[in-house]
Amino acid sequence: MRLTDREKAVVGVGGVAIVVVAFWIGVWEPVQARIELWKRRVEAKRVEYEKVEELAQRYADLQTRIRGIEKNLKRSKKFSILSYLENLAKRQGIHDRIVQMKPKPGEVTRYYRENTVEIRMEKVRLNEIVRFLFQVENSPELLRIKQLQIRPRFDDPDLLDVRFQVAAYEPLEGR
Repeated sequence: MRLTDREKAVVGVGGVAIVVVAFWIGVWEPVQARIELWKRRVEAKRVEYEKVEELAQRYADLQTRIRGIEKNLKRSKKFSILSYLENLAKRQGIHDRIVQMKPKPGEVTRYYRENTVEIRMEKVRLNEIVRFLFQVENSPELLRIKQLQIRPRFDDPDLLDVRFQVAAYEPLEGR
């Protein structure tokens, strides 16, 4: 069977079209789909990597803070919270307003022991107690205010009755 030139051209164009479509469907699209899949995976891993980097930085910062706290704990072996608070009150001129200072049992963990002192003061001005509490929180030893109750006095509203707990920390032996 003899084909004319025109028919040969149509068959040739049709053959080329079939080859192109077959190539497109069989090779090009699967390769492009695989490339897109890998691009999405790479992007997801990049985001995951950034999160891990951020967590690693936070972990390093927390480790640095923990080492600083442990250093403060080890430094304060001969520290007495009662005498420190009493001397601080004397320096600030509010020692005479302390009604009660009593030690309370504190928390004991695997790593440290908490020593707590409850203090009651009467007839204290707001600026005096704020200055005192600021000095406690910013002392060279590791101290923190655990509870704070402030009540104005009925006989003189400018004066306050204050009760608070101060906690100091010491390392347990073997740490």
